[in-house]
Amino acid sequence: MTRDELLEKLQSIEWGDVEFKEAAFAVPKDAFSTVSAFANTSGGYLVFGVKETRGSFSVTGVIEADKVQNDFLGQMHDLNKVSVRLPVRPYLHNLPEGTVLAFWIPEAERRAKPVYIDRDPRKAFIRRGSRDDTCNGDELLRFIRDGAAERFDAEPLDLDIAQCFDAASLRWYRARFSASNPGKGEADDDVAFLRRWGFLVERAGALLPTRAAILTLGADGYFRQILPRMAVDLQLYRSRVDDYSPSVRWADRVTCEENLIQTWQSIVGFYFRHSERPFSVDAATLRRDDDPADYVSFREAAINLLIHQDFSDHTRLPVIRLFRNQTEFFNPGDAFSPKEKLLDPGDKEVRNPSVVNAFRRIGLSDQGGTGIGAIFSGWRSLGYLPPEIDNDKADKTFRLTMRKEKLITEEQLLAQASLGAILSEHEAAVFAYLTHRGQIDLTDVKALTGLTTAVARGVVERLVAQVLVEPLDTGGTHFTLPVHLRSRYGPAPADVEPENQGGAGGDTAGRSATEQGTEQADRSQPHLVRSLDRLTEGQWRVVEHADVPRSLADLMARVGYKQRPHFVAQYLEPLLQARVLRMTVPDRPRSPNQQYVLTAAGIKLRAMRADRQPMARPTDEADNE
Repeated sequence: MTRDELLEKLQSIEWGDVEFKEAAFAVPKDAFSTVSAFANTSGGYLVFGVKETRGSFSVTGVIEADKVQNDFLGQMHDLNKVSVRLPVRPYLHNLPEGTVLAFWIPEAERRAKPVYIDRDPRKAFIRRGSRDDTCNGDELLRFIRDGAAERFDAEPLDLDIAQCFDAASLRWYRARFSASNPGKGEADDDVAFLRRWGFLVERAGALLPTRAAILTLGADGYFRQILPRMAVDLQLYRSRVDDYSPSVRWADRVTCEENLIQTWQSIVGFYFRHSERPFSVDAATLRRDDDPADYVSFREAAINLLIHQDFSDHTRLPVIRLFRNQTEFFNPGDAFSPKEKLLDPGDKEVRNPSVVNAFRRIGLSDQGGTGIGAIFSGWRSLGYLPPEIDNDKADKTFRLTMRKEKLITEEQLLAQASLGAILSEHEAAVFAYLTHRGQIDLTDVKALTGLTTAVARGVVERLVAQVLVEPLDTGGTHFTLPVHLRSRYGPAPADVEPENQGGAGGDTAGRSATEQGTEQADRSQPHLVRSLDRLTEGQWRVVEHADVPRSLADLMARVGYKQRPHFVAQYLEPLLQARVLRMTVPDRPRSPNQQYVLTAAGIKLRAMRADRQPMARPTDEADNE
């Protein structure tokens, strides 16, 4: 923790990643409950020498800094005090008000959880907001199961292998396996095949199915015996998520209580039934060579939900909710890896390795580990904002939200054009994200672009050099818009409708000539023109015809305007000053050879409009006065 980061947190509130203690002369007794909570959740800073008064924090200083630090670190290495030795990182800051000691408490490894104090597992804590909550019985059991050396899904079950498998599921699985792995196990009978690939294990001379085998291929009664809840609850709503409430009834619902292969088939059928762009797939494989990008993201997210859920949790249900403007995936069971690691390629430590391998062998999971990379890649190709991950280490849940919200919009393109900066595709994406969200970190940049950490940092550093982005911390991992751009291009408050030029795509008909003249006079001021965030229909008609250089007279004739001063003031000048149009002879504005053509930003705007809908061509009496 740097000095600047400390001062920044002092101005904020106590929350999930920081806890302040006064600790003037001694280590507070409750400091170790915070240690346990941080270690069992996502880590955090424990800070000594800060006093809280009515919700605000002030530095009071640690009087005996050496003693307090030595006592704290000594007890951290005492297994009678803390159940595991954690690699604590200490920091010392000498401020004018006094000495502050800060300690970074990392998240413990999976096998070391739950971390408890005083040799009493009942004194294990988890961090929720600014509180250290004592783990209840279910939470302790989840930690213990997740930390077991033998994975839960690999446990053998005392079941009759002649009865416990669903014949149709096993036939489908074997057909798909043969297609994905030619020449492997095709001559085996079912028992030999199941034994070869780990679905059956030998115990005391008998062959027993593993839990993963029954979860993946089990017959109905046997499957429900080990998972007495739905494998997934599928819900479709005809409304936007903004209009959702628990009292709103779904438009369609499928409750899946069969093995994971049958559940997967039900999920695919549900998706195709409600897909915005219907298409067919191979009935045997549920795949096709040219999978649409939205299906790729949905498929990987649905498989992620199926195979990474906590099957030992029989009270909380995995749910997939499809709204008009987003799809949500909720899972009991957190991901063992943090978000930044989930985005990196390569295998990850997973909760159900046997189930994961069963799906991977038949090609249903395109990525190693969690498939998060394929989810983000598919969503990125559609031009949407990156999916949002909420990996809750305290409640041990995982939520993935895929919003159908375009990253690059008309407003973003106009904003970038007004800056006059030439941005690469990745730089433009980062700037657009900041206009949506206000802040970004390197993990977000990786999600936006698909780049490695080092290359993503280079993208942001180039934006910093152009004074389009500024760092929020000395470590250079969090960034925001500079002050001079924040009010103009930053996200508007939720309760304020952003202003735009000429209304939401409407023209100026219905307003008096005085109102129009006043508005155009305002638009002639550069600082207002740069705030242009939407084009009127009349301006769109100019953009439609300016794909090649055209004279003023030619443009007016093509779009149907007769009054030159009105056309110039209301349409041509705003587009020029917003850098949507450019002059072909810029150094001689009144040249008789002067023509007007789209800039690079104008070309992108026109292409976006063409993708969204055909160009509208309304006739406005006001335009033709």
